[in-house]
Amino acid sequence: MNNYKYLIIILLSHLVISSHADAQSYEPLVMGVPEFKPYTYLHNGKIIGSAIKQSVPIFSDLKVNTAIKHYENYSLLLKALKNNEINGFFLASQNTERDRHAEFSQPVTFNNWSWFSLKQKKFKYDSGAFKGTATVATIGKTNTFRWLTRNGYQVHSTSISQLPSLLLNKQVDAVFSAESVFLQACKDSEVNISSFSTHIAAKRPFGIYISKQYLGKNKGFMQHLNRIINNTNKGTN
Repeated sequence: MNNYKYLIIILLSHLVISSHADAQSYEPLVMGVPEFKPYTYLHNGKIIGSAIKQSVPIFSDLKVNTAIKHYENYSLLLKALKNNEINGFFLASQNTERDRHAEFSQPVTFNNWSWFSLKQKKFKYDSGAFKGTATVATIGKTNTFRWLTRNGYQVHSTSISQLPSLLLNKQVDAVFSAESVFLQACKDSEVNISSFSTHIAAKRPFGIYISKQYLGKNKGFMQHLNRIINNTNKGTN
C-alpha cells in the first residue's frame, strides 16, 4: 500500500516544453510536494498553491517531462525520495538529513520562521526559562519541529489547522511556524491575526531538492536548474 494518503500526478503540459534536439536531454522528473498551505496543497483533487505558481517558469525552462505527486508531509516526501518514488521535492528548507540524500538548489524564495504568541504575553523566546517551561506548537514532520526539538524546546506537534486555536485557547504558550503558513491557517479559521504578536526568528532559503541518484544519472542537471532559478529571480526583481 502506498505510504501517502493521496496520490495526484499532474503531467505539467502547461509547464513543460519538450526538449529541443539541440538541448541537453534529461530523464523525466517526478517531483513531490507536501500539504503545506499556502505553498502547496490539494483543492478539489488538484495540486495548487503559491509554490506551484512560482515553479511555472522554472519547470517550463527546464524542458524536462515533469510530474508532481502530493504527500501529506515532509517526512513522507523524504521517505519517498529514499525509495526512489520521486526524484525530488519542493519547496523546502535545508537540513543535514535531506542533504544526505539530495542536493539543495538556489533559493526559489525565502521562508520566514516566526514566533507567534498572544498579544499580552511577553516572551524571550531564546531564553533558558522559556525553553524549560513554555510549550511551543509547531507542525509535525517539518524543519521547524526538528529545529525546536534539537534546541531544547518543549514541543507540541500538531496540524496546520490547529495552530491558531491552540494559541487562542491557551493550550500552548507560543507557535513557531513558517509565517505564511500560520497566517493562512488564521485566515482559514477566521481568526484575526491582530490577536497575536509576531517575531521573525529567521529568514530561511526555500528551494528545490533533487535526489543524488537522479543527479548521478543526469550530469549537469543541477547547474542547469540553478541557472534557471537565478535567471527567474532576476526577472522578478
